[in-house]
Amino acid sequence: MTVKLSITVPDDVAAYLQQCGDPSAAVTEAVRRVLPEVRRARQRAAARAYADFVRRVGVDKQVEDSNNVALRGARW
Repeated sequence: MTVKLSITVPDDVAAYLQQCGDPSAAVTEAVRRVLPEVRRARQRAAARAYADFVRRVGVDKQVEDSNNVALRGARW
């Protein structure tokens, strides 16, 4: 089911939506990104991906890589 709405948006948003092939789809996608359930699902997926990464690479390797990035090749 769909509902037709009329909304007022700032000029820059209106210009972007007018350039889109399907403004309704663009608005729908943007709103769905901030819906709580969708956001939680993305967070859960990211947490699962992170846990898989840690299991695959190992925490020690991850800490070492993080330190290398932070130190950027600094010598002690």
